[in-house]
Amino acid sequence: MRIEFNVQWQTTDANQELDQRLLPLLEEIHQSGSLQAAAKEIKVSYRTAWELIRYWNEAFNTPLCIKERGRGSKLSPLGQKLIETKRNIDADYSKTLLPIANKLNDEIKTLIGQNISKQRSIASCSHDLAINHLQSICEKTGQYDIEFQSRGSLENLKLLNAHQIDIAGFHFPEGALVESLAPAYSQWLDDEKLILIQLASREQGLIVKPSIAEHVTSINGLTRRSLRFVNRQKGSGTRAIFDELIKQNGINKKDINGYQKEEFTHSAVAALISSGHADVGFGLKAAATEFELSFLPMITESYVLAMQKSLAKEVISEVRLIMKDKKLKAKINKLPGYSTKLTGKVIHAHKLLSTKNA
Repeated sequence: MRIEFNVQWQTTDANQELDQRLLPLLEEIHQSGSLQAAAKEIKVSYRTAWELIRYWNEAFNTPLCIKERGRGSKLSPLGQKLIETKRNIDADYSKTLLPIANKLNDEIKTLIGQNISKQRSIASCSHDLAINHLQSICEKTGQYDIEFQSRGSLENLKLLNAHQIDIAGFHFPEGALVESLAPAYSQWLDDEKLILIQLASREQGLIVKPSIAEHVTSINGLTRRSLRFVNRQKGSGTRAIFDELIKQNGINKKDINGYQKEEFTHSAVAALISSGHADVGFGLKAAATEFELSFLPMITESYVLAMQKSLAKEVISEVRLIMKDKKLKAKINKLPGYSTKLTGKVIHAHKLLSTKNA
C-alpha cells in the first residue's frame, strides 16, 4: 500500500469533477488525429468517447475538438490548453508533491513496520516524451513497482551514484559536442558499476514560431534583439547542450534576449512559444511538431537508462524486455525526430563518451 497525491480537476460553477477519462482522451486525439483511435487507446467505445466530448463541449459552451472532413479530428484551442496545462502540472508534480509523498510513505513504513511497496525501484529521468510511453507500459505490464520521477540528466546520474535512485534517465549528444561535454558525464559513468541501455535516439534544435522561421536560419539568429528566447533550466542536459552550442558558435549569452527565462520541460518551452509569450527556444523536434511550430535541427543524441548492476537482476531484465516491446517501439517511432534502431541495446560508457562517437 502507498499513499499518493492526485490533482483534482473540477468546475467551480457546478462543483463538478472533470471526468477522469477526458484529458487522456484529448491527449490521444492530439496524438492520433482520430476520435476512433483515441477511444481504442483509452479502452472505451467510440460512442462513449463521442458522448464524453459532446457532454463537455456543452459544459464549457465551447468545442474541445473539431472534426475535419477527410482529415479526422483535431483539438480546439481550448482542448490544446487543457492538455498543455495537464503536462505542466505533471512536470511540476514530480518536483514538488512526489518527493513529499515519498517521504510520507517512508515515514509510515517505519511507523507501522511493514513494506509499503514490494521491490519498489525509483527511476529519475530527464524529461522525454518516450519516457512517458515507457512508464505507461511499465505500469500496465510490469510485475515490479517502478516509480518515475523527473530531474535533469546530470542530477540523475549524481543521485544514481549516491544510491538514492535505482535508474537514471539521461541524454548525451553525438557529433561535435562529445569532446566538450564528456568530462561532465564521465565522472558519473563507470562501466564496472553501471549498465547502460539505450531507449531511443532523438533530434534537438531550435523551436521557432512559424511566422518568424525565415529569420532564424541558424543559431546565430538568436542574437536578434527583437526575438524573445525561452531557455531550459540550469542543470538540465538540454541546457548544457545549448550552452555548448552557443559557446562553439561564439555567441555571448548576454546577447540572447530571454536567456535567463527558464522552463522545466520541452513541452513547456513549446507551449510558451505557441501561446505567443516567446518566439524561439531549444528542444525536441517532437515538442515543436506537437504544438505545430517550426523546427531547425541542431543535434542528434542518445537517450539512455543507467542502472546499478547491483539492482535486482529481475528488474534489469524486465526493463530490457519492456524496451524491446513492439508496442513501445511503435509509439516511440511515431514521435517526430525519434528512432528506435538501438532501443534495448546495452551500450558502454567509454564508447558513448568517445570522440569516435562524434
